Formats: sequence, C-alpha cells, structure tokens
Amino acid sequence: LAAKTKASRGYANRARRSLPGGVTAGVKYFDPYPIAMKKAKGCRLWDLDGNEYIDYCLSFGPLILGHGHPRVMRAIRDTLQSAGTTMFGTPHELEATYAERLLRIFRPDGQMRFTMSGTEATVHAVRLARAYRKRPMIAKFEGHYHGGLDELLVSHTPSREEAVRGLVPTSGSRGTPDHVLKNTLVLPFNDLDETAARIRGHADRLACVILEPVERSYIAPEPDFLNGLREVTADHDIPLIFDEVMSGFRVAFGGAQHAYRVTPDLTCLGKIIGGGLPCGAFLGRADILDLADPARGEFFHSSTFAGYPIAMAAGMATLDELEKPGTFDRLLKTTRTLASGFERHLKVHRTPAVVPAVGTVFSILFTNQTPRNYRDTLAADKAKRRVVDTSLLARGIFVKPGKPFYLSTAHDEIAIRQTLEAFEDGLSGLA
Repeated sequence: LAAKTKASRGYANRARRSLPGGVTAGVKYFDPYPIAMKKAKGCRLWDLDGNEYIDYCLSFGPLILGHGHPRVMRAIRDTLQSAGTTMFGTPHELEATYAERLLRIFRPDGQMRFTMSGTEATVHAVRLARAYRKRPMIAKFEGHYHGGLDELLVSHTPSREEAVRGLVPTSGSRGTPDHVLKNTLVLPFNDLDETAARIRGHADRLACVILEPVERSYIAPEPDFLNGLREVTADHDIPLIFDEVMSGFRVAFGGAQHAYRVTPDLTCLGKIIGGGLPCGAFLGRADILDLADPARGEFFHSSTFAGYPIAMAAGMATLDELEKPGTFDRLLKTTRTLASGFERHLKVHRTPAVVPAVGTVFSILFTNQTPRNYRDTLAADKAKRRVVDTSLLARGIFVKPGKPFYLSTAHDEIAIRQTLEAFEDGLSGLA
C-alpha cells in the first residue's frame, strides 16, 4: 500500500505543516497517513497517485446514490442557475417544500427546522427538550455518538478500562467541563430493565433521552427494547430523541423509527438529507417545536446557511431516486449479498468473526459474539481488522479502517464481485 500511495504520503507531510495531523477532521485520519483523493464517480474513487478504489466509506454514509449522481448534480446546477445565488438569507419556497416532504415521511402532524449538520440538529434538539422540560440532565447511551458538542460527547467511546468502572460518564475529549459529566446519565443499550430503572430514578431531573436507534449503524435494537424505552419515557413525559443522522434513509426509507414502528418525540436528521451537501434537521411534536417560534422569544435557533437552496434541491433529488419503485429494496439486497459473501469467506478460512448488518450498513468484528452493545465490541480483535482493512486498501477497496461499510445504489454486481475477490485474497494475511 505504501508503494502505491507515495503522493498521498507526500501530501500528508505537506498538510501537517498547516493542519494538525494533516486533516481538517479527526475522522479522516488514520496511521501512518490517510489516502488523499482526487476525483470520484459512482461507487469509485481515484487517489492522488491515480489508484482506483471501490468506495465503502461514502463520506461516512451520506452518499447513498454514490458520487456525482446525475439527478443530484443536475438539481444543483439548475437551482444555482434559477436562483442566481448560493443563498438568500431570507425564506424561499424550497425550504417549506422540502420541510413538508420530510414531515410527511417522519411526522405528518409535526414541525421542523433545518440546520447545517447532524451535530447542529442534536444540539438544538437537546436544547429544545430542556426548554420544554425545564430540566438540566441528559440521558444518553454508552457508545452512541451525537456530534462534537461537550454535552453529547460523553461516553461515546470509553476504553475497556473505563467501561469496567460501570456506567460512569466519561469525557470524550480534553476540555470537557466537569458539570457536563455531572448532568449526563449514561444508559446501557439493549438492557431495558437497567435502562428503565435508571430513567425512573432520575426522572425528576431529566430533560430528555437521546439515542441512536441502531447503535454504531450496525447493532440492532432487540425486540421490544425501543418500545419499552418509548413507554418509560412517555410515562414521565420525558422527550425521547432519535438521532437518525446515520440511520435515516439507511435502515429503511423512513429511518429506524419506521422499521421498528416506534415514534419518538423528536428526530434528528443529517447526512443523506443534503444529497452530499451540508444539511441537517430536527423535527417532531408540534407542541415542542412551537417553542422555536421567534414570536415567542423563548428558544434560540438560528443559522446563516440553514435551508440554503442547493442543499434543499440536492436532498429532494436524492429522495426522488430512493423513492423509485424497487430502488431501496435492491440496495438492501446488494448489502445482504456483500455481507453474506464476507461471512462465507470467513467461514471458509475458519476465521472467528461476525458480520452484523442493519439496512444498508454492516461491519466486521473479529470475535465469536454478535454484539448487543458497545461494550461487546470491545472484545473484538482490532489488530486483525486493521490487517484486513489495509489489505483491502492495497487491493483497491476503500474503507476507513475499523469503520462500517456503507453501500450505495451505485454499487453494481461488478463492484460486489471485485470486492469479494479482494476480501478473499486479503484474508490470507491473517494466516
């Protein structure tokens, strides 16, 4: 791999002089240096050295139609031409048109606001819940990521040693104030009895409960877990927030809440709804969202760029494609084909591993146990996963080491066959 990516190594050395670690976001980094890309089309990427890759990162999920889908690109060009600008700084028709469409899918009787990212969506959803409940404490689940805000970056990746201490809030970054940890209640995913007990014990202080309904994009909720969580939060009038930034339009067209038939009070969206452009949203019960009405003067949410025209157009174009008959079902089938192919090769090589898959996302964990929650993932052999990921990169399969595999409608039979061949070859490195 190093011999094939000399230009990426050179770029990394240059970038480190101006960018800490050579990257503008920590998620883009991996050791010894990240591969830098030059162009993309469909399910394929080309790096600075001209190497071609089949992309299973897809910018960590949002490019569900692949790179540069013609319908999305056309929508962006047409909107730029018709609007004559990238943004107005005023209301425009596409805002309400897209909002109405998203509400029809997720909450027909609700309201919503656009943001510029999934992080902004979760930040404002939590603030809105606090405004509604007039309580300070947040309940979140261990191992769930909701963005980089201090108050949400708690216990999202605790170490094995920290996890042993129990469900104690741990900081996700230096610089997190102590009061943040004191106002966070950590819950165990897929353990309804313990979760319900902890919520009841803190009900008088809780502003909300927030979670990824599918943990880490590939750990499914067990039967009745989400329903039980919905019941206990409703009993105490505690807003339940589904962070569907990752699961929205990936678990099912209407997100995990449609797949598992559980309706939260608030939903956070991002990634896919911008069609590859920065975009997010928080939506839900009209009586809660009504607090955001500026005429009331009770809740602050504002953004210079939220709802800008080209993101609205790109997002709607993406949904137009996903709503075509059979499109999403074919994508689910493609995901199952690849995940089951990985499982088959692992069995042939007698390599202990599991391939948990939910919707259009899956991962590989070198362990005998299918994970129920974040703590179970700590038992996986990360060194083996790194060997496999590095071998895939060397064979033209792009996956961020250790991260899930994301599929798109652009992944065709040829791409799947080439990926399975590369995976089988790469397993030889584990011998």
